Amino acid sequence: IVRAGLRQFLGEQVDLRVVGDAADGRAALDLVRAGDLDVLLMDVSMPGAGGVEALQAVKARAPALPVVILSGLPAAHYALPLLRMGASAYLNKEGDPEQIAEAIRTVARGRRFITPE
Repeated sequence: IVRAGLRQFLGEQVDLRVVGDAADGRAALDLVRAGDLDVLLMDVSMPGAGGVEALQAVKARAPALPVVILSGLPAAHYALPLLRMGASAYLNKEGDPEQIAEAIRTVARGRRFITPE
C-alpha cells in the first residue's frame, strides 16, 4: 500500500518519473543493476535483505547514486549512522509527502537533504 501510494504521488509530479519499485532489498539491488536510476528511495525496514544491508550493497555497486531512506524508525537513533553509510537523506514515513519529493529533487542535484528532526 505504501509503495503504491508513493508511486502514485511521485508519478503526479511533473518533474519526477518512477522507473520501478521493489518489495525487498534484493529487488532494489536489481533495479540499481539495471541502471536507469537517478535517485533510489528506500525503506530501511524491508523483508529479506533489510535496508541497512541493501544500502551497503547499493553503495558498493553504485557509490554515486543518491539514496533517500524512508523509515518509521526514530531519526535520533538511525539517521546519522545511515547518512554515514552513504544515504543522502533520512525521512520519517509520517512526514509530508511533499517533503519526500523535495528530498528527491535535492539529492538528485548532488546535495544532502537534512530535516530539522
